[in-house]
Amino acid sequence: KGYKILPPYIRVIQGDGIDLDMIKRILGKLKNEGWSADNLAFGSGGALLQKLNRDTLKCAYKCSAVVIDGKKVNVFKQPIGDPGKKSKKGRLTLEYSEKDGYTTIQEGRGSAEKDLLKLVFENGNLLKEFSFDEIRSRSEIPLLKK
Repeated sequence: KGYKILPPYIRVIQGDGIDLDMIKRILGKLKNEGWSADNLAFGSGGALLQKLNRDTLKCAYKCSAVVIDGKKVNVFKQPIGDPGKKSKKGRLTLEYSEKDGYTTIQEGRGSAEKDLLKLVFENGNLLKEFSFDEIRSRSEIPLLKK
């Protein structure tokens, strides 16, 4: 068809901010520049499906602690332009109480015995494998089970 194609081992993945309008804009630009759409793969995140994303849901997975030369160091972000995107910092535990419900305890102040988070991966090793049925049952919202 006359469009430029990258070598078969190179492709471009675009997943952030993708919705139908953005896909049309990107494909139009590729066509105008003479590049084949075969070079590109689109992610189908929340923007494409329901306009939900990590910002609208206020949920993202980020590094919160590291160990450097044997010393624990808190890792966090605190954007000046959007205080709502401030992240939790330090070693985190997820604890539950009847009074408060689920609470994330920051900076290593939580209780290892009460921590609901389980170590699954460590240093590239899979420590615990869960079946699909186990994940599905744990992900169900208790309110919907009633």
